[in-house]
Amino acid sequence: MIAMTESAFGVRSASPAALGITLAAIGRDRPVVFDELMGAPLVLRHQHVSAALRDPATFSTRFYGLGPMSSAMIALDGPEHARRRRIHNRFFSPGATADYARIVEPIARRTFGAPAGSVDLVGALIAEYPMRVFMGLLGVPDDLGPQGLRWVNAIMAWLGAPMDPSLAGPGAAAFAELEAYTTGLVEAERARPTDNLLGRIVQAHVDEGGYSPEAVTVAVVALLLGGFETTVQLLAGTIAALLLNPGALQRVHAQPALLDAALDESLRWAAPTAGLYRLVLRDTEIAGTPLAAGSMVYLAIAAAHFDESVYPAPDEFRLDRPGPHLGFGAGPHYCVGAPLARLEAKAALSALFTAAPRLRLDPAAEPSFHYSARGFPQHGTETLRVLTN
Repeated sequence: MIAMTESAFGVRSASPAALGITLAAIGRDRPVVFDELMGAPLVLRHQHVSAALRDPATFSTRFYGLGPMSSAMIALDGPEHARRRRIHNRFFSPGATADYARIVEPIARRTFGAPAGSVDLVGALIAEYPMRVFMGLLGVPDDLGPQGLRWVNAIMAWLGAPMDPSLAGPGAAAFAELEAYTTGLVEAERARPTDNLLGRIVQAHVDEGGYSPEAVTVAVVALLLGGFETTVQLLAGTIAALLLNPGALQRVHAQPALLDAALDESLRWAAPTAGLYRLVLRDTEIAGTPLAAGSMVYLAIAAAHFDESVYPAPDEFRLDRPGPHLGFGAGPHYCVGAPLARLEAKAALSALFTAAPRLRLDPAAEPSFHYSARGFPQHGTETLRVLTN
C-alpha cells in the first residue's frame, strides 16, 4: 500500500511529466497497488490500463449516475450509450468541426494574440478561453462569461468531492441554474434554428429520434463540464512541455504543422487526465491482484504513458513519437469531444506562439504541477508565468 503521505498524487513538481514518471517507476515493480490518498488500487501498466478502458462490462462508468451527471452519456453503458454516441458523432464529424474553426480561431487570436511582459497564462488567459469558445459556438452573449465560470467552478468542485456537504449545496444550486439557462437556449434554438454548435446538437437529436429539451440540455451541459478544465490543463501542460523542451519548440516555430504532433506528445508527457476511476462490476483480477465487484479502481493513464515497454525512452519529449496515447481515453468512452479539444488547443497555441515568438518560462516563478490543481480532479497547475519579450 502507498500511504497517504507518500502518494505521488500529493506531490508538486516543476515538470508536468513528474507524476507519470514516478507512477511508472512504481508500476515496474507493482503493477497494481492501493493508494491511500486516492482511495483505490492504482493500475499502473499500459497493457492493463488500456485493456480496462476497453472493457466497460467489467470496469464501468456507472458510478457517475449517483451525481449531477446521472443522465449524461458518461454514466451509461450498452445500447443507450451507443445511441447517444451516434448522436454526438453527428455534431463532431470532421465537416462540423471544420466549420467550428471559423468561430474558434478568431476567439483564440483575441485571447492569446497580444500577451506582453510577464504574464500568468493560466490566470490571465487560459482559464477564460474554454468558456469564451463555448459561448461563441452556442451563440451566447459574452456577458454570460463571469456567471458561466461561477456555475462551472461550483459544479466541478462538487464533482471532485461529492460527499463534501459544503460543496454539494452550492454545486447543486449552480447545476440547476446552468441547466435552466441551457434549457432556455435549447427551446429558443428549436424555435429559430441556426447552424452553430447548438443547432447541430438539436438537429442530431431530431435526426436520431431522440429530441427533447431535456436530452439536448444534458448533452450541452455535459460537453461544457467535460471539456472545461481539461482544456485549461491541456493548454497549460502543452505550453509548459514545449517551453521545457526548447528544441521541440524551435521545430514547431519552424514547422507549424508539427502542432498536431506536439499536442499528441503533450497528451502523453503532460496528460491533464492523470487517470480515470472505474467501478468494478464483477469479481476479476489484474496482474494477479483480485478486484471485488462493487469496488473502485483507478486506471493511472499518467503511469501508462511512461511505460517503457510501449514508449521507448518515455522521459523524453519527442515530436516523432510513434504509437497512440491514452490522453482522450480508449474504448467506448473515448472522449467524444476530442475533435473540439484539438481544435481549441491548436488555435490557442498557434495564436500564442505567433504573437510571442520569444515566449519562455519566467525564471523567477517556477511552475508547480500537481493533481487536483485549481480544485479539479485533473493534473495541472494554478499558474504558468512566462516572459514574452
